[in-house]
Amino acid sequence: MKWIRFVGFGTAMALLGLGAGSAQAAPSQRWIINTGSLPAAPLLAQLQQRLGVELKVVRPLLQPGSVLVSLPTLPALGSLQTDSALAAALRSVPGVQFVQPDFVFHRTEVAAPTDPNYAGNQASYLGQGAYAALNMRTVWQTTRGSAKVVIAVLDTGVLYNHPDLKGRLLPGYDFVAQVTPATGSGTGGVANEGGSNDGDGRDADPSDPGDAPPSGVTCSDGSTTSSFHGTAVASVAIAQANNAAFMTGMDWNAKVLPVRVSGRCGIATSSDIIDGMYWATGSGRVDPLIGVNPNPASIINLSFAADSPLGASCASDATGVAQAIADARAANALVVVSAGNNSGGNLQFPASCPGAIAATAAQNDGRLATYTAKGSSGPELSISAPGDSQGRYVGANNSGIAAGSQRGQPDPAGNNTLLFRGTSFAAPMVAGTLSLLKAANPSTSNSDLIAALRNSARAYPDNAGVCSGLFGTVRCSCTVNSCGAGLLNPVGALGRVLGVGRAVANVPQSEVVSSDGGVVLDGSLSSNAAGQNTGLTYRWAQVYGNPVRLSGQDMANLRLDGGLAANIAEFQLTVTDAASAQTSSSVVRVVGSGVNERTFMPTVMGAGSGSSSGGGSPSVTPTEVSPVASNSGGGGGGGGALGQVGLLALGVLLFWHRRGQPAR
Repeated sequence: MKWIRFVGFGTAMALLGLGAGSAQAAPSQRWIINTGSLPAAPLLAQLQQRLGVELKVVRPLLQPGSVLVSLPTLPALGSLQTDSALAAALRSVPGVQFVQPDFVFHRTEVAAPTDPNYAGNQASYLGQGAYAALNMRTVWQTTRGSAKVVIAVLDTGVLYNHPDLKGRLLPGYDFVAQVTPATGSGTGGVANEGGSNDGDGRDADPSDPGDAPPSGVTCSDGSTTSSFHGTAVASVAIAQANNAAFMTGMDWNAKVLPVRVSGRCGIATSSDIIDGMYWATGSGRVDPLIGVNPNPASIINLSFAADSPLGASCASDATGVAQAIADARAANALVVVSAGNNSGGNLQFPASCPGAIAATAAQNDGRLATYTAKGSSGPELSISAPGDSQGRYVGANNSGIAAGSQRGQPDPAGNNTLLFRGTSFAAPMVAGTLSLLKAANPSTSNSDLIAALRNSARAYPDNAGVCSGLFGTVRCSCTVNSCGAGLLNPVGALGRVLGVGRAVANVPQSEVVSSDGGVVLDGSLSSNAAGQNTGLTYRWAQVYGNPVRLSGQDMANLRLDGGLAANIAEFQLTVTDAASAQTSSSVVRVVGSGVNERTFMPTVMGAGSGSSSGGGSPSVTPTEVSPVASNSGGGGGGGGALGQVGLLALGVLLFWHRRGQPAR
């Protein structure tokens, strides 16, 4: 059974033999330094003089004012022998806004839970019956999401060929900058950790190559196999529905933007995460070698956690990651972060940062999962998403190649579904709920969406908390302050977003098709302001892809008569409620089974909305693709360059681990 658990900086140090009872760890050699609007070079020269050692610029980050630097030689004498002392010295130069090391997150293993029946497991928290069950069928009756909404998943990358993700993925980008050393093992048979694990650095391919170390060595947490963590996280939010395979996601139409930030042994750096976050939202410095993201995300999911850097809380210690979250919110994106797995401890970093939505894990009876962090101090919202009776979630995965030179890479025949424990998977449940709410009422502000989650949350039952006792963790009471706002309630949140009444265009699930035509898109579940399907007029239009032959554009059901082969096409349904004069639009995606989603470009490029590389329509306009397979149609622009940001950053190393067992 594969699952993932987050461990903070202190645990990582202990695993590396640097904890209590051992020699004091040397200060970090990579730092993020932010100089605000001031030129970085003069301040770096002052810092270099202050430290008495060389400061080498690795690169400016996409975060304005931030630079990643390294100290090839650490201060040999004096008081600068710890991260805290070195940080204080760096901050002491006037003009330095904040500093942080590229600090460490580490993954670790725990005992595998029992593997229950797959269908029964997922139904136990997405269905009805249990106190915290989400009753998602009631939500899907009103909205199954919209391909207008883009969720950026900052993780290990994704498996583009997994049946439960195919048809829902955008091109994305690989932000892992360091190349994994060619030699597989370091001292004592422990793998050289971190780096890309795919043989190169940053590029336009966010596919997950696997994060296992080479054969014969292990990661410092003991792991030897690949996690395919990003695929599992993405699937919880958007796995294809009704495709007779594996599982269903929360949202049946939203698209995922894969942003790869984690490499070998589950390690990611703060600097890569920061750059990935700015690129995902289309903000920050423009780097011409990367280009502008043509599909800006309105929701970011970050399923990583660690203890706060430099021993301080996020709220009191400004860091590059914290600033990136604040800037993402300013760019009109919601940021959902896993709370961490410290068995009842406080929210870990960066879930504890202002502007974040912290996702904690619960069981379907409403009690917190025994492994989760908890609390409400710091983030904009802390809320609990339920798994099954043991706090487990179903996620898409891959068995991986077990032996030989390709060991650890995805097995073309090994796509599967596993049971996972961890707040990694609570986060995409919250992200998927938010994408559904955005589809139901796109005019709702992000602040109002957060308020809808908070004000609809179910109260925790008695003794729902997890606290430290004399003999380990014990059950204790939950309050809003000690545990969070409550239990995720998508039905209640949807009611608050729709208010006293709102028409909703409810498109069917996006799908992958093997035929060139003969596909029907059923919009008959759309509803008027009174929640009924009467008094509606319908208008379908193609808004992305090569032109498809259509019929029934003014009916509830649109027929796609031809042009689907080798195509990615998106279709917008607009319904108008005669009684209230309200209109609503949603978008559904149809993908030919043989299409490469990472490289697809429409052959007919026009004034329509969309992306230059398979992006679809991040914000669909009324511009239509002409429904004939000839020289007209919509497509999109794209291109441009990403902005540069001066930031001295010590990257955050994120390590996590998983153990898996097939969900049947």
